Amino acid sequence: MTIRFSRTAGVAIVATLFAGCAGAGSAPQLTTGPSSPSSASRIPMLNMHMYPLGAYGASIPFGSLHASKDVNGGRPYPMESGSKIVYVSNLGENTIDVFQQEGKSQKPIATITDGVAYPGGLTTDRKGNLYVADESAQDGDKTIPGELQMYAPGATSPTNTFTTDIDAPSDVAVAKDGTIYTADFNGDYNGWVAVYPKGNPKKEYRLSDFDGGAPLSVAFDKQQNLYVMYDVLEGNVPYSFVKKYRPNAKTGTELKLAFQFGGGIQVDPVGDILVAQQVYPSAILVFPPGKTKPSESITMPDGGEPFNFALNYKAKLLFSSDWTQYNQVLRFAWPSGKYQYIIANGFNNVSGFATTPYEF
Repeated sequence: MTIRFSRTAGVAIVATLFAGCAGAGSAPQLTTGPSSPSSASRIPMLNMHMYPLGAYGASIPFGSLHASKDVNGGRPYPMESGSKIVYVSNLGENTIDVFQQEGKSQKPIATITDGVAYPGGLTTDRKGNLYVADESAQDGDKTIPGELQMYAPGATSPTNTFTTDIDAPSDVAVAKDGTIYTADFNGDYNGWVAVYPKGNPKKEYRLSDFDGGAPLSVAFDKQQNLYVMYDVLEGNVPYSFVKKYRPNAKTGTELKLAFQFGGGIQVDPVGDILVAQQVYPSAILVFPPGKTKPSESITMPDGGEPFNFALNYKAKLLFSSDWTQYNQVLRFAWPSGKYQYIIANGFNNVSGFATTPYEF
């Protein structure tokens, strides 16, 4: 079982769960590899990758940042009019891999490394720019703050870098008017959403109207309402909740959706709210407009755990990670939720998705 939460929360959860299932004198180990329970009767070991501070559990040293080469030699990759692209954050390899939306078992048409520092959530805007939430990194005893990178269409080097009021970003969403919303987990229980009105960091303000929560993921609906998923640790027990913010509002309304262990969030054109529930059970849950209980549960075909996902333009397709055992990217039809095929595999901790053209 793999659950991704903040570093502090993750340690507390691990300690609590292992206290109940480890034998006397045993010393549980935390790993970043796939889980493999030894028997059906055994309580599964918690394989905790502490999200969103992925750098703490990543397998590559901090000194190797930006050292690798793009598969296309640093040249812009093809972005002809009408190109349908899906971007994937390959956190453990410290890259953004670029794929076509059509095609089975692909190799990336490009791999972005310049400016990438433990990438988390992704998004695109109406102009086709790509935004990457770079999580904070650990260099020995020094914590390197995260930042938000923007890449022009087809570019493999950043066009712009945002740092104002950003510490440990986990996800990003961009409104139609260019306003940027960055979920900042803050590595603890009191994060915030940094808002850049029409992309202007000088006018930045925070959304922080919650008690003890940390925002993990953000998304818009067709009417440009913002949805923020918060993770909270209460008495060493984690839970998740979602707030809805009307356009330009600074306070939101909790939707009281029935789920826990949340990951990514998306909203389709008819207002269905989709959330990734990592475990108990592992599924992408679908909440119809105004409902607090899911009407549908989309499971991974091999029984794996989703963390993040994205819908494409007009929500015809859904792309999801299945990273517990198989580290692969899956394609589903939408709104049927029918599994179609594997886009690509061999990843090392898929932590974010984005598609172009822009969803709405």
